Amino acid sequence: MRLDDLLQGTGIQCPMESGAQEITGLCYDSRKVKKGDAFVCLKGLHTDGHIYAMDAVVRGAVAVIAEEDLESARVTVLKAKDSRKALSTIAANYYGHPSKWIRVFGITGTNGKTTVSFMIKSCLKAEGQTCGLTGTISYQVGDKEYEATYTTPESLDLQGIFAEIQKQEISNCVMEVSSHALQLGRVDDIEFDYGIFTNLTQDHMDFHKNREEYYQAKKKLFSLVKKGAIINIDDESGRQLYQELGEEGTVVLISCSLKDKKADYYGEILETSERGSKLLLIYKGIELGVLTIHSPGIFSLYNGLVAAGCLHTAGISFSAIQKGLEDLKGVPGRFELIENSKNMVVIVDYAHTPDALEKVLRTAAEIVKGRLICVFGCGGERDVTKRPLMGKIAGSYSDYCIITSDNPRTESQQQIATDIEGGLYETGCNYEIIEDRRKAIAKALSIYRKGDLILIAGKGHETYQIIGGSKTYFSDQETVRELIETTDRGKNESN
Repeated sequence: MRLDDLLQGTGIQCPMESGAQEITGLCYDSRKVKKGDAFVCLKGLHTDGHIYAMDAVVRGAVAVIAEEDLESARVTVLKAKDSRKALSTIAANYYGHPSKWIRVFGITGTNGKTTVSFMIKSCLKAEGQTCGLTGTISYQVGDKEYEATYTTPESLDLQGIFAEIQKQEISNCVMEVSSHALQLGRVDDIEFDYGIFTNLTQDHMDFHKNREEYYQAKKKLFSLVKKGAIINIDDESGRQLYQELGEEGTVVLISCSLKDKKADYYGEILETSERGSKLLLIYKGIELGVLTIHSPGIFSLYNGLVAAGCLHTAGISFSAIQKGLEDLKGVPGRFELIENSKNMVVIVDYAHTPDALEKVLRTAAEIVKGRLICVFGCGGERDVTKRPLMGKIAGSYSDYCIITSDNPRTESQQQIATDIEGGLYETGCNYEIIEDRRKAIAKALSIYRKGDLILIAGKGHETYQIIGGSKTYFSDQETVRELIETTDRGKNESN
């Protein structure tokens, strides 16, 4: 592609003599540059791509796009006001704006994005439609599945995924859209057909200056939506968003509620148990039918409600919505019951925010017959203000807590535990601190009695821990199974 064609819509001034330069690829990581590429310098939290511009040139880049003045007699250097936003447009131009040819569902909110995305994909499959997926757990294109590096990939990677979806003639894509991606402009050149807002609670205060900035980042998704915004109006921020978007009049609004019968989609709760829930879905006063959702808890009902409301709005048959939700037995790391040889009730959940932890603990408290034992921690180099809040929540619902490591990164695990302990101590709940996550899980299993429930929170689907500068393999699910099997084997061998 010609350089001047690549720059269309970016506002970057390209010298006439450079416009005809052929660009054969794009890159923002100098280590991956190939001959003929254009290299875009991105400023990140931990490094600055401008440092690696000359390395990119040495490796074969024929053009460099940067925010700072760079000198190079060997290649064309172009100045961008915001190179990250420029990359979004450049990437869309390079791949031919593939999202225009795909029906795109975008989901934003603090909690529920992953579950809603899996629900939508399952329902579309039940309708006989193909669907790609990008989110926290993985990126899925046809039969291929890639490990997720971010909830929402960088714009260049995202456009590449959409191009592959288009190439395989997949008709839909469902995306988790993070506040980081929205604020950093990663999705500026994606055309969303439908946008879903789940809820907004405290998270990412290490990245956003305050809750208002966090909210505004989430709201940005709906400026990119073409057909409909599906909003949980039972959430305080959801009501605010619904009102503000209504005043702006830029998008069709669809309200969802378990409380307000006047909402476009109202869900009447028919049944809740540890096995799941049943919800009667009512659209503008007309009963559509009953939805079966296998995950327990009120949060699961909200996830099913907004997914169903969005799909019905998009013209998917209600029978396919029913089948898709019923077919979905669970989502990895989302209130996931770990099957084991001793029939111990052990739940693994990704809850790593105060609101998410409270929701899963409340659900666990409703179904547990004995004691509720909670194993959890908080990530290092992240929002420190949520640590005592999570400690207080854990202590308020649990009978026993074990504070352990999550992803401490380079921060002191002892300090993280102390921060959590401040909130936990005031609840009067019995607890202990075991920094080694495997040992913490082993302790929880060792004190388990019939009727108890162990909740292991924070990492969910993740299969690693980041301690110091090292990323090592670790799975809560596998650890639970291994420890139980080892215990059983040891008992059998001693008999």
